[in-house]
This record gives sequence, C-alpha cells and structure tokens, in this order.
Amino acid sequence: MMSFLPNPAMSREQTESVVKTVETLLAEAEQLKNHCRRQNEDIKLIMEELQRENKELAQNYNQAEHDMEEMRKALSELMDTKIAFEARERQVRKLSKQL
Repeated sequence: MMSFLPNPAMSREQTESVVKTVETLLAEAEQLKNHCRRQNEDIKLIMEELQRENKELAQNYNQAEHDMEEMRKALSELMDTKIAFEARERQVRKLSKQL
C-alpha cells in the first residue's frame, strides 16, 4: 500500500513528486466528476424526451383503440343493415313471384 504522507526518510524531490501526483489525481478526479455531471444532465434530458414520447404514444394508442371500436360498431351496423336489406329483397322477390 502506497502512503502519500511525507516520510521523514523521503527526499524533497520524492515529496514534491508525491504532491504533484496527488494534485494530478485530484485534477483528473474533478474532470471525471464534471464529465459525469454533463452525462447525467444529457441522460436526464433524454429520459424526459422519452417520457414525453411514451406519453404521446400511449395517447395515440388509446385514440386508435377508440377509433377502432367506433369502426367496429359502424361495421356491425352496416352488416345489420345489409342483412336486413337482403332479407327485405328476398321478401320482395317472393312476393313478386306470387303475383
């Protein structure tokens, strides 16, 4: 384990080297902290955008589901009308044959 505390047996150059190493490590740590902070802010913005998109997609899905249900009802009504019309048509033909 390397100790950064000055050792009385260390020369002045060795002490200065240790201090310089520690200063370099602190500067690098600060740079990393700033880099991580920027990345965190970028990720936060991306997450907010994804949440907005997700909300919009959910609304679009719900609207599409509602529209589809309306189309099913309209189709069902059209089919009922067609069936009734065809039944009426058969009645007319049957009556026409009787005349």
